Amino acid sequence: MKESLQNVGDLIAEPGAAFSRLKSQPRSGIAFIIFYLFSVLLLWAVAPYTQQVMSGQMEQSDAPSEQLQTMAQVMGVLIIFLGPVFAILWFIVSSALLKLGARFLLKNETLKFRHIYAAVLHISLISCLIQLVNTALLIIFRDVGDVKSQADFKMIPGLHMLFDSGTNAKLLVFFSHINPLSLWLIAVMAIAIAVLADMAKNRARVAAVILWIISILPEVISAS
Repeated sequence: MKESLQNVGDLIAEPGAAFSRLKSQPRSGIAFIIFYLFSVLLLWAVAPYTQQVMSGQMEQSDAPSEQLQTMAQVMGVLIIFLGPVFAILWFIVSSALLKLGARFLLKNETLKFRHIYAAVLHISLISCLIQLVNTALLIIFRDVGDVKSQADFKMIPGLHMLFDSGTNAKLLVFFSHINPLSLWLIAVMAIAIAVLADMAKNRARVAAVILWIISILPEVISAS
């Protein structure tokens, strides 16, 4: 457990050391627990904003307003507890796909699924920290009634702030990911790839950018 906690701490202090240890001993239990609890906490914190957006989207229905409000509340609760579960399932699927890529594109037989899954789960903790910052800014600076779309959730200063609110929601969500904290996430991803796949640093950086773009595509596509 001590080494697992050290891996989590070194994600910030010394990510290269963390991923080197994961390469020899791919442990992910502690990271899994931290991710799930962290995710539930963050989803609970933004639940009023989430319900506000869902209520606005449901207003187009002919159902009574009280029924719509109840549905939004129920869906909000389900998202809090099931959202992290679906995220973890996505980690498993993406790790399997990355394993196939490592096998056929990199011809790397030593990189196992458990190494990739452990790395993906630890990198997700960086995403949790970024979401923590965004959630804190959201709660402090934006009222629940001001959130009308997914783009309104984005509070970390990014390129989306160069555009007005009438810009296409998908573009706003995409540009919101281009911010200083995303650069930190990409840098950690590049270090993980370089260490685990024994890849040159420049190639690892390119691969990290490509994987980062793929990771944000579902949110961008679903933005409305």
